[in-house]
Amino acid sequence: METAIKRWQELIRARAQQMDAAYARLGRTSVDFWDRRARGFHRATRESASSDPFYQRVREQVTPQLSVLDVGAGTGRFSLALAPYARQVTALEPNASMLGYLRQEIEAGGLTNVVTVQSRWEDAPADLRADIVICSHVLYPILDIAPFLKRLDAACERICYLYMRATQIDMLTAPFWQHFHGDERRLAPGYIHALDVLYELGIYANVEVVTAPFTLNYPTLQDAEDELIEQLILEDTAQTRRELRRLLENWLIEADDHTWRSPVQDFVSGILSWSPRP
Repeated sequence: METAIKRWQELIRARAQQMDAAYARLGRTSVDFWDRRARGFHRATRESASSDPFYQRVREQVTPQLSVLDVGAGTGRFSLALAPYARQVTALEPNASMLGYLRQEIEAGGLTNVVTVQSRWEDAPADLRADIVICSHVLYPILDIAPFLKRLDAACERICYLYMRATQIDMLTAPFWQHFHGDERRLAPGYIHALDVLYELGIYANVEVVTAPFTLNYPTLQDAEDELIEQLILEDTAQTRRELRRLLENWLIEADDHTWRSPVQDFVSGILSWSPRP
């Protein structure tokens, strides 16, 4: 009988193999993936926390007496938004470029209760704990899911929140992948797969299905091209950009402020939460 963990790993391996093959055709690897995308990610998410239902649910639990640990904090979307209400926020992020933007925001905001840690969760200090642990949109590439989730559970004093999409963003650009690469896009796991793994580990999580505003927008079509070149792992040539520009012009919608946005305006996601076992 196939286990939830095995199903999870099959999805991860299939996606990784597809992406590795695309990178190999360019003579690259995925090692600098977030270095190359940090600026665009920061631009797209920096002001979107307050309208996100995940932030709203976590905010209900945060008080000035409690600490928060943000595992995979990225450029600080939720760490920064929760900091004014918490005793301390520890933002753990492995990528130096992403963490650089977070540290800039901490300094600019004069925040004194946000601590940053550059580390993978798997390599983080064993004594890293907090009252509230959050992990937002981090698990999609994690192969060794069981120890990752067990560490989240062990690090949590009061409640742990996990946030994942029901349908991946790559679904939106799957036709573009098919156009350039000629095969069907392999997708990462969704929240339902994480729920199954948690259940298999004996962690019985609550689930809230929410619709979150979608933040895929670009100041210009040039920015959209740059982002999709990276996301779709394409060779950056004039021919590629001509084809991509044609596809984007037929897909993106120009807003009143002259930015360009995906026709999809929101995404269904799952908020999984649980308290540590006695």
